[in-house]
This record gives sequence, structure tokens and C-alpha cells, in this order.
Amino acid sequence: MVWVSAAAFGVAWWLGLYLLARDPRKPLLRRAAAGLLVYAAAVVADRLAAGSAWFDGMRIVLVCAPVLAFSGVFVRLLPDRAVDRVDRLWRVGLIPLCAVLAMPAAAGFLPAGYGLGALTLLALLGTMLGMLGQHAEWSEDSRRSAAGLLTVGALLLGLSAALILLGLNVLPSTAMLSVIAADLVVLGLGIAVLDAYDADRALRADLLRSVLVSAATAAVFGGQAALALTLSGARPALVALLFGAIAAAITLQVLNAPLQAGAERLARRSGRLWAGR
Repeated sequence: MVWVSAAAFGVAWWLGLYLLARDPRKPLLRRAAAGLLVYAAAVVADRLAAGSAWFDGMRIVLVCAPVLAFSGVFVRLLPDRAVDRVDRLWRVGLIPLCAVLAMPAAAGFLPAGYGLGALTLLALLGTMLGMLGQHAEWSEDSRRSAAGLLTVGALLLGLSAALILLGLNVLPSTAMLSVIAADLVVLGLGIAVLDAYDADRALRADLLRSVLVSAATAAVFGGQAALALTLSGARPALVALLFGAIAAAITLQVLNAPLQAGAERLARRSGRLWAGR
């Protein structure tokens, strides 16, 4: 089962960083990336907790966080006449209320967790329905296909989250958490398609190159930890090493351009300082 969790983590971590690297100044991309990265952290935490009873409340919070983030994504896709007002309500109303509920929920007070789950699921459903009103105004095929991906992804995410929150053991909890990766990937791809259309940038070739190089890099670095796991058993330290190796490999690949640009700026600045001396 650790391999399923590792695959789900890798896909979510890659897509979250990919969306963030496209343009971190856009709230739409930042919120989608936050949902994916928080989910990736939830997969790691759930794997390391190994079904401990104390983690039940924290699991609820970590499941609700991506749902809340993607409700914020749908807020940014509402019709122009409503987006500013609803976005302000989302930021100053919904997020603080969810934070208040999350604290006792994480401590194991399940009624607060159920309230948090209901609130975030209603927010996701409501903003998705509002986005469908905007969808009616999108005449371009690419934007309509993105809206279809977002709608399907939101419904699947809401269903998966509801099953986990209600404790319906359709699958083991760790497997169920990993299944959410597919829902989030559908949502993330929909956001990438919309952003590519708005920015007039090619998506397919760039996306394919990024996923192939990231997968190969993660396999090379994560494979060493996977071999140690196979030979020594699923010890917590080795499991943490596996996820850390995958995260580091994907991060260095996806953020290669901004990291290189930052290093060049630092080198130029250091060169000017040395020249001044």
C-alpha cells in the first residue's frame, strides 16, 4: 500500500508545483496548487501515522483543506459581477470560520470535524454551481472542456471526501485518501487548461515534458529508498525517506527554471559586491 500512497503523493506534489510555477501571482493557480500540496502532505502524514487513533481528527482536517482550497478556485471562476464580493467573503469569512472549527477537530472533537466537512463541501458545491453559470458564457471549446473537467473533478472530490468524513469503509482509509489524487488531478488539469487559454500559452507539450522528466527523476531517486524498503521492511524512517526523495526530485525538476534564475541573480549580486571591494 505504501507504493499507492507514494504514487498519489508524487502526482499531487508534481501538479501542485507545476501550477504554482506557471505563475505564482495568480490567485487561481495559487489556490489550486495549495489544495494539491496540502493533499500531498496529508498522504504522507496518513502513511506515517499508520492508522493511529489519534490521527482521525487530523485526517478530517487534512481532507477538508483541499476541498476548501478548490472552493476558492471556483470563486475565482464566478461571473465577473460577483467574483470580488464572493472572494472577499471567502477570504475574511469562510477561511477564519474553518480555521476555528479545524482546531478542535484536529484535537479529536469529531462534531467540529463533521461541521468543518459539511461547511467545506457546501462551499465547494455552491461555488461549483456558480461557476457553471460562467460556463454558459464560455463559447470556446477549450474553456468548455476545462469547465467539464472541473465539474467532474469537483463532484468526485466531494463524493470521496464525504465517504471519508462519514466513515463509510468502501476502501481502507489510506487507500481512500489515495483515490482522491485522481479527483484532484482532474481539477488541476482543468485549471491548467484554463490558464493556458487565458495566457495564450501551449500546454500539452510543456505538461508532457514536465510529467515525464519528473517521473523519471522521482523513479531514480525514490527507487533507492524503495529498494531499502523492500529489503528492510516498511520502517517509518525509510517511508519518510521515500517520500522525501520523491518530493526533492520533483521539486528540483519542476522549479528548475525559477531556482536557476534565483541563483543567477544571487551570483550577479555577489559579483558586484566583490567588484566593489
